[in-house]
Amino acid sequence: MTIKFVPNDPLAKNGPPVRNVRPRADRSAGLADFSYTGQAPEGVYNIGTPEFLYWQCREAALLSVEVWEGIDGKLAAWGPSSPKKLELLQNAGVELNAGYSQTGLEFYEFTTGSKTTFSGASTDVVAHEAGHAFLDVIRPDLWNTSFPETNAFHEAFGDCMAILAALSDKQTREELLKATPDLGKSNFVEAVMEDLADGTKREFGASFDGSAPRRALNDFKWQLPTTLPTSGKPSVLTSEVHSFGRLFSGCFYDAIRNIFLASSSRTPASLWKAAQVAGKLLVAGARQAPETVRFFQSVGRAMILADQSANAGANRDALRAAFTRHEIALGSAAMLAPRASLAGAAPKLGGAKRGGILTATTRDDLKRRIGAPPSSRMSVTRRSIGGEQVAEATNYRNVSLADLSRDLRDVVVVVAEPMLIGSSGKRAALLSSMPQESVTTDEVHTFVQTLLEKDSISFDRDDGAKPATRGIRSAGARRGATEAQPRRRLPTHTVRVRGDKKVLERIRFVC
Repeated sequence: MTIKFVPNDPLAKNGPPVRNVRPRADRSAGLADFSYTGQAPEGVYNIGTPEFLYWQCREAALLSVEVWEGIDGKLAAWGPSSPKKLELLQNAGVELNAGYSQTGLEFYEFTTGSKTTFSGASTDVVAHEAGHAFLDVIRPDLWNTSFPETNAFHEAFGDCMAILAALSDKQTREELLKATPDLGKSNFVEAVMEDLADGTKREFGASFDGSAPRRALNDFKWQLPTTLPTSGKPSVLTSEVHSFGRLFSGCFYDAIRNIFLASSSRTPASLWKAAQVAGKLLVAGARQAPETVRFFQSVGRAMILADQSANAGANRDALRAAFTRHEIALGSAAMLAPRASLAGAAPKLGGAKRGGILTATTRDDLKRRIGAPPSSRMSVTRRSIGGEQVAEATNYRNVSLADLSRDLRDVVVVVAEPMLIGSSGKRAALLSSMPQESVTTDEVHTFVQTLLEKDSISFDRDDGAKPATRGIRSAGARRGATEAQPRRRLPTHTVRVRGDKKVLERIRFVC
């Protein structure tokens, strides 16, 4: 039996056509998997029907996992906060959006005029949301961050997965190289979520931030997110995480392009090889990079160190040029160089050694230098970066949100401030920059301000914790004439009580 499958996005311009394919087999027992609702018998169904949407969304999700496993090995489990099986909700209700909530991938429908947009019908969108889940597997600590760049990286990572999913298809690569042999012209691979952007444009107008596809082939130059506007039309770089994330997806696309152009042949096969190399380095960089307010730079540096370890630095120039084009300076050689001496002995980095990784003297010295109370919580773990073992000491700072909104007057964000610790001789030594309270506060406030402007915070603890409609909505079902479609976005954050504090926490990522 075969099914009808859209290999890219329903509105991908000049992309590969809809095709009939044999659906991918169910996942093997013992591996991370999906649970399905609204299943239909295999068959070739018309686009827009519930049966088509079920098979399209399933195929795109399994394709995404296949691409991930080709880069990072078998996926045995989802993130630590997720169940064994993520729900795959191909049509969870009425929204102009899609999301990942640690319990599942959520897709929706929305009708404007005579056209209904099904976010689950786009392989781009499904791969993007799956990308959030994959990153949650290797970096669960990034789920609840409140730094603009780290959240923007989460969104960029989803777009990078959409690009890799597209390039995994041979016909796609063939059509792409016919259109732009050097990958230097705008194309249907570097542009993602065309159909969802079209629905957004029809509903909200061309000036709305999501009303154009996000493009990885772009000329955006890095700026401090705290200096950028919090919103703007698609052509403007803003501190809003989807907009700012285009900087990193631009670096990734340029890395693929640079690696491909440096290869001895420029064929569809060598393009896929270049994409896999870049993908492996992206995953290694994402896994190893310490979270700092400048996370794009941190990941880029970790990618170069990973390339040095795995490939003897064969792709160093390609990576460096990609990040430099977007004015992100890497300087990875100095990433693990000692910056300042600390009180106390060198950290214990051998796994078999007894006792704490850092001495109490070193911990106290770090807290004093960053202005943290002696009683504040600080965790210490070992981290491998580019094959080298270092200690990562993380301070947790409470940042008040009282100045941003009356609704947040007694709410805080708990912010992780990691520091890399190595040694110089027999002494502990700081390898990374030292976090500053004022910088942390400015970055967090910039991020939360964008959430407020987008109405992305739910102040009801139960609102938005799950999709609007559990189960599956009949695709294209007509609503009553008096039923208004919601115009607000799915909430991404809510306020919860943790001990004696009210804390802003994430409940999902959305497109």
